[in-house]
Amino acid sequence: MFRQHRFFRYLSLSTLMFCASSTAAWAASSGQSIPEAAHQNWWWGLSIVMHGEVESVSNLDGGIATGTTATGLWKGGIALHTGKAGWWQGGLFVVEGLAADSGAPDNLYVGDLQGVSNLTTPYPHMARLYKAYYRQNLGPYTLRLGLINPNDYFNVTGVAGQLFNASYGIYPTITANLPFTPTYPYSSLGVMTSATWGGSTLMVGAFGADGVHPFRAPWGGNGMIYHGEVDQSLPLGLGTATLKVGGYYNHDYGPYLTQNIAIGPAPSQGGFYGAAEYRWKAGGNDWGAFLQGGGAPNNAKVSPVNAYMGAGLRLRHFITGSLGSTLSLGMNRAWLRQNGAETSLEINFRQPIFKGFYVQPDLQYIINPGANSSENAIPNAWVAILRIGWHYHLTHQHT
Repeated sequence: MFRQHRFFRYLSLSTLMFCASSTAAWAASSGQSIPEAAHQNWWWGLSIVMHGEVESVSNLDGGIATGTTATGLWKGGIALHTGKAGWWQGGLFVVEGLAADSGAPDNLYVGDLQGVSNLTTPYPHMARLYKAYYRQNLGPYTLRLGLINPNDYFNVTGVAGQLFNASYGIYPTITANLPFTPTYPYSSLGVMTSATWGGSTLMVGAFGADGVHPFRAPWGGNGMIYHGEVDQSLPLGLGTATLKVGGYYNHDYGPYLTQNIAIGPAPSQGGFYGAAEYRWKAGGNDWGAFLQGGGAPNNAKVSPVNAYMGAGLRLRHFITGSLGSTLSLGMNRAWLRQNGAETSLEINFRQPIFKGFYVQPDLQYIINPGANSSENAIPNAWVAILRIGWHYHLTHQHT
């Protein structure tokens, strides 16, 4: 465990000595990506942003066994704003890499289905080019083309962004049925477009199905996954409600994906999802609530996880003089078609320490880990996570 921390400790310290830091516009990303909004102009349209997180995950009671493991994640991105560089307006080139040193709390200790931490990766050590794409804004229309994580844009519930259980970021009806689909820590070559009119947004995209080896057969040579989503925001009472409805369809073209890396047990499958978010202000605080749901109406062999639902509440800026303090509560449930269901209850607190740094403790109670039948049930588990993170960007302005 201490070896796992060593790389990230040295990387964090050396990076801080090299750069001056400042807090950017930083919203939580379901895909664990650096948000486009964090890329502020530094020098002649260039932007450099870095983000690091380390965490300990402890199964305190129940599950497979008690024990502690650790994970660290570092991301670095560079972007070029074409307008700020004196070229054409609305263009943005983005390149981002990541390195992760991950424990395996779900397999070693908890035995759960959904994933107690959204930092955990399938392999213990990963370093890869995560994103490399071009974005062009044309009035109400936006086009993105290149190496993209679709989950940065599709199946996103912003109010749930601080909760650690992975299902709040992308539903297990997608990740458990398509385990190597392009979502964190994977991405694939693809193209997507969106259009916004007032409070309405329409998004569609097509991406390579193989997130593990996105350059092995570029542009969908082994298969494709298609996403579509409609979002609608409208004023309601004291705040704003946002409704999201979307769907996906995955099709593999040969035995490589279905057999060699087990991206899915059948060549084709699809599903749907929806989310409702409500944000309002009361008593000087920012409140948010969300409701999630998704389904995969395929047979059990194709989609073992056939349904998911989640709900929660968020309170921000509730500590006087501490902008950014956030308390989040969540509950989610995933159903296995041929067994039972797994339920997670979570409470999470994020507290900024000083500029660019924060600490984030989390406690989860997992009921029926693994969604097993009664004769194979694993004891309910208490899981505690402590995460420390930092992010910054260069901010000198030269025009």
